Amino acid sequence: MMYGLAMLLCLGAFYAFAMAKTAHYKSVFGTRPNQAQTKRFNLSGWIIILLSFIVNLSQAIGYGSLMFCGQMALSVLLVAVCLTYKPNWMRSLFYLLPLSGVIVVVSSQIF
Repeated sequence: MMYGLAMLLCLGAFYAFAMAKTAHYKSVFGTRPNQAQTKRFNLSGWIIILLSFIVNLSQAIGYGSLMFCGQMALSVLLVAVCLTYKPNWMRSLFYLLPLSGVIVVVSSQIF
């Protein structure tokens, strides 16, 4: 379950990095982001990617960095495919990522 949380964190981080770019933000939301939004997306992306790395290392000391690299590759692939073919799906991902993270954390506490 914690690897699922780490995967969602990676996906959220690369989503934030993508939304920090003006062209990607405009294709998803239809407007240009202001400079404060861009800085917030960049900062949140770095914080979330660091959290994902910490979660992976706490779960598997030796293989945590390897899991992190795999999760980053999969996250970048998913974000790139969504931005290329269906950028409007990224808007719903904006709302679904926090909800799915809460579900993973709650289910890991139950089981």
